[in-house]
Amino acid sequence: MYASMWKTLPWIGCNNTWNTDQCGSIKELLANVTNVTDAPITEATTMAPKVVRASEEFFSHKVLGISDGLHDLGSVRLELLLCLFIAWVVVYLCLIRGIHSSGKVVYFTATFPFVLLFILFIRGVTLPGAIDGIIFFIKPDFAKLGDLKVWRAAANQVFYSFAAAWGGMLTLASYNKFNKDILRSGINIVISGCCTSLFSGFVVFSILGFMAQDAGVPVEKVVESGPGLAFIVYPEAVSLMPCPQLWAFLFFFMLFIVGLDSEFVMFETVITSVVDELEYHYPGRFMRYKDRITFATCVISFFLGIPFIMEGGVYLMTLFDWYSAGVSPMVLGVFECYIICWLYGMDRFKNDVAAMIGYMPWMPLQICWKFVTPLITMGILILSFVFYSPAVYGDYTFPPWAEGLGWFLALVSVAVIPVVGVIVAYQQKGNSFWERVVMASKPAHDWGPAKDEDRVRAGYPPLNPDFVPEVNSYSSPGYTPVLTTDSKV
Repeated sequence: MYASMWKTLPWIGCNNTWNTDQCGSIKELLANVTNVTDAPITEATTMAPKVVRASEEFFSHKVLGISDGLHDLGSVRLELLLCLFIAWVVVYLCLIRGIHSSGKVVYFTATFPFVLLFILFIRGVTLPGAIDGIIFFIKPDFAKLGDLKVWRAAANQVFYSFAAAWGGMLTLASYNKFNKDILRSGINIVISGCCTSLFSGFVVFSILGFMAQDAGVPVEKVVESGPGLAFIVYPEAVSLMPCPQLWAFLFFFMLFIVGLDSEFVMFETVITSVVDELEYHYPGRFMRYKDRITFATCVISFFLGIPFIMEGGVYLMTLFDWYSAGVSPMVLGVFECYIICWLYGMDRFKNDVAAMIGYMPWMPLQICWKFVTPLITMGILILSFVFYSPAVYGDYTFPPWAEGLGWFLALVSVAVIPVVGVIVAYQQKGNSFWERVVMASKPAHDWGPAKDEDRVRAGYPPLNPDFVPEVNSYSSPGYTPVLTTDSKV
């Protein structure tokens, strides 16, 4: 955002100190790519000089100061260190009072990006060539359905966007009232998320269509995925517009707000988990220190983020994104579906949901929870292993030891499941390990709603034996609870 306020955008032109002899304009780059692609393979074409975008050199050399590979992490980029510090200060100030402060901030951070998207959309669709980009976006290429990378990228995007298997939605939902219709809210979140993604696609591809027409090439020649789209292609596209500083600032400000929103959810998940666990073992001791725990977690997270802002940090980020963020959520999601729908049981789960929302979940949803979702996710995982491709960043291919590091990062989060499972099993009573596993697989005596009136309404015995339910406390609109005492041991 700071660079967007310069009189001349720094990613325009090749006369800067960070530019190389390969630097060229977008027209030169795409003309070079087109000529090499269309021409027959000869010594002249194979030795054609590579042209690099000015925006790519700004991002790689000026912003990242990128090294030769993961083996050379280099030094800390001071500008990025300052940005990292500011980001965590903002996160701390917004979450200092937990959900009470973040809930108010989210009113702005969750709605203002839509205002910016709408502004960029109006500007994008009024540019020449925008219709070409939009047609490229909405015209399906069914051949891509046979590409495993597309399915894996789509699954990763869904898991990340909706915090599936990350605990984010569960954390935020835990602050609702017991009878909140979370099923309807969840469906609304999914629908709004999909619509937002589609709308964002129109915003992005309308401007890419303008960029392609300005360069005189097809739209597919300017399309790029990953960080390159947000930090290389799109900034160069807005630099071609009138008053580029304004559009660049709005775009990066929108990215900053969206990033804050994502960080709020993930960070609140960590803080809530830590505080709730401490309160469970030491009631009444740690809740009043939640602001200090938040501060300490921000400080720890700041230092953990420093390796990512070193000169080789982008390679480390790619490893995390490729392995840990790409594999772990899907594995955790499969385990969640199995444990809830099969081990705990769909009948018990749907009764629990119905006790909260007042009606039974629809049968198509139950089928998806029990069969469709785990089978599709497991299929993508298995095919990803069968047709495995190592992580890459641009032209850089990670060495075998880096791939091993990536798989280690992925296994660390997944290993929590069996490790904690073994620990909990050994804490149970039983003559054999299998008996302890069986006992650990049953709901605890205090499983169920926290309040006795809600427990009685849901069909659970109250925790307080002297509790007297109010009249009609056992009735719930559209649902008659069934007490399954065999599972409440």
